[in-house]
Amino acid sequence: MNSPLLAPVRLDGNRIFVLDETALPFREDYLEVKKLDDALWILGEMKTRSLGQVLLFFYCCALFKGSHSIDDVSAKFKQRRPTFDFLALGDILKGQIKKGMETKEAADSFISGFDALRRKRAKRLASVLSSPANILTICNINGELLYLYKELQAQGKDALFYVSETRPYLQGTRLTFWELNKNNVPSKVICDNQAARIMSEGKITCVVTGADRATVNGDVINKVGTYSLARIAKYFNIPFYPLTQYPGDIDVDNIEIEERPRKESFMYLEEDCLIDAFYPCFDITKSDFITQCIELKP
Repeated sequence: MNSPLLAPVRLDGNRIFVLDETALPFREDYLEVKKLDDALWILGEMKTRSLGQVLLFFYCCALFKGSHSIDDVSAKFKQRRPTFDFLALGDILKGQIKKGMETKEAADSFISGFDALRRKRAKRLASVLSSPANILTICNINGELLYLYKELQAQGKDALFYVSETRPYLQGTRLTFWELNKNNVPSKVICDNQAARIMSEGKITCVVTGADRATVNGDVINKVGTYSLARIAKYFNIPFYPLTQYPGDIDVDNIEIEERPRKESFMYLEEDCLIDAFYPCFDITKSDFITQCIELKP
């Protein structure tokens, strides 16, 4: 399986390079991070997300440790992307350092371990899915659907991915479908507003999503549109499986939901053609609508 989204950020000597996910699928461009402000700009402009945010955080802590503490990086990252739990990542990194690791060593150790756990999670999910597995997705899970497909094949199960386009950034079309198609994984793009129809026609056997945050009670925060898929899936008795990590004892109703600039809702228009819009980029799905959280664990 081959996808740059499996490792969208890399540390090369004293330089950090970030895959520009907003340029995909047309170009595979990399942005160089020379100072912390570069990383904060990348976060704010949605150049990387999900796994890329985690990698960028750890590499910034390692590369800029002389001028920025882990707590400082955590606070600034959280200010830029409030929904993501950078404070918890900072605590993980500080815990590794207390055990005697250097910052870069601790970052590398976490990243390699994280990828191994993602592979195990994909294997566990594959074991509970039926065959054929007709899987509806939203947004992008940084290559983990490739791991899932590989495990389904190993278990002798057929699979087909229905990829929701995921407006307005179209991560489903630009990222998920691109990486699946690149690896010859059976997949189809659907418009976001087609989900209920194809569920009613029996074309979907489960929904698999990512999760930016999760609670010990089984609630998740993820890309806006996740909640509506969960509600529809519940209505049609279709299993709903979010991939979660590091659940916290938090009240999701008190989490600040990031509202993105209105212009991002009109990416197909010229700047001077803007009309008003409202774009909260995440939503909350309570455990009532979740079949099982597939956790990241050994």
